[in-house]
Amino acid sequence: MLAETDIQALDASLASVARQNEQHHDNLQNLLQRFHLLLDDYNRLKSDYEEEKESREKYKKLARGQERNPFVLVLVDGDGCLFKEHLVKAGSDGGITAARLLSDSIKEQVQDRLGAQADQCRIMVRIYSNVLGLSKSLARNGLLGYEARSLSPFAASFTRSQDLFDYVDAGDKKEGADYKIREMFRLFADNNQCKHIFFAGCHDAGYLSMLTPYRGKSDRITLIKAASFHPEYAKLDIPVRELPAVFMNSTPGGTHIGNGNGNSHVGVGPVFSNHTGPKNVPTAPSRPICKHFQKGICRYGNECMKVHIMPSQQLSQSKHYVPSPMQSPSKLRDDAYYYKNLPGTWGKYKDHIALNIDDERLDSYCPSPSTDAWDSYNRRIKQHKLCNRHQLSGDCDNPACEFDHGPADDDCLHVMRHILRQHDGCRGTKPCKFGRHAHTLSLKVMQWVPPVEHVDNSSEFIDPSDPSDRSFEETSTTTTDHPTSPSSLLDGILIT
Repeated sequence: MLAETDIQALDASLASVARQNEQHHDNLQNLLQRFHLLLDDYNRLKSDYEEEKESREKYKKLARGQERNPFVLVLVDGDGCLFKEHLVKAGSDGGITAARLLSDSIKEQVQDRLGAQADQCRIMVRIYSNVLGLSKSLARNGLLGYEARSLSPFAASFTRSQDLFDYVDAGDKKEGADYKIREMFRLFADNNQCKHIFFAGCHDAGYLSMLTPYRGKSDRITLIKAASFHPEYAKLDIPVRELPAVFMNSTPGGTHIGNGNGNSHVGVGPVFSNHTGPKNVPTAPSRPICKHFQKGICRYGNECMKVHIMPSQQLSQSKHYVPSPMQSPSKLRDDAYYYKNLPGTWGKYKDHIALNIDDERLDSYCPSPSTDAWDSYNRRIKQHKLCNRHQLSGDCDNPACEFDHGPADDDCLHVMRHILRQHDGCRGTKPCKFGRHAHTLSLKVMQWVPPVEHVDNSSEFIDPSDPSDRSFEETSTTTTDHPTSPSSLLDGILIT
């Protein structure tokens, strides 16, 4: 039998083994738990690695694609940045030469900017202009013929001579070219494939807001100086270069004008030119004058049977015109002339019709509506369009009329009269659909008569030559009370 001490020692040993076994189990469980955590971290990191690896591969492919077709962009506002005179005059051949010279000049600039990378870059050129208007202006300066869109052969040959060269007609809307250029610039300014942008439009301050965010970016943008350079562009800290072999360094005649939005603009485009044409003009045409040519839409060109001269080259009177004994040639009547001489629409006989010495009707003078009058009219027609017949003549014979017959204030009526007279089509200047007689008849009022629909027994026929009748003097001498900025004055429409 075991002694008591042996039994106690054995029990202590068993207890020690149990404790050790329990501690080992705890250590094993802790180790297994840590292993599981480590395994979870590994799997998560592996997943992140795979995603990062995939992203890097995509980026590498994209980067390789962007580096595969590098190019430089040349943006030109063709309405103010004009090609050399000898290039424009050469027509189709000039377009081809212009494209070659522009390509060579840009290659030299790219070599300076990009160094060894320049050989890999292609050149993309976008020129935007109003071809129709620019053709007319260049024709007036003797650089092109007067055929419609005479610049088109130059533009077409320029476009087809190089794969990435385009001369684009931006249309005749105001700032059409500006809009196109801004959008093209925004598209490529931060494009990695586009290594540099050469911008030729520094004659127009309107592009300053577009370039200001890129101030100091000499590695991305170069400004091209042509006929005119707005001084604000010098403050952008962007390199400025000239291409003397390609663009004019001054406009024909040195014209400096505005582009309609307060910005300095130099050019001979449709809105920008104020040239009046060649000084040596024919004394009188031997054949009828082509009106289509003067509008820039004659399709016959040099084969046209009529004379191709601009209005500025015409005499004030054709040699075929023979004035009547009572009529003598006179200078063109403008707005100020009509404002001074036409009878007014106010006074005691405002509803009467003025007649001259030949019993010809004289329309009353209708001044331009004020801003408040226009606002009043626009507010009214937004609610319901007004009926012209009812409001202006007081008689609408359409029982199913859908327009407003409600009372209208004087401002609305005045605007309606003004708009109706604009439909006449005469602005006091050539060309005009009315004949010479309509612009040369006497404006001296000899009598006032009521309209036919207003004639009754009490109607008066007023003779201005009668000194006893002072009412005529009142109505015919109040023109000084009218605004000093008269609107376009129209012949041939009477509104009662």
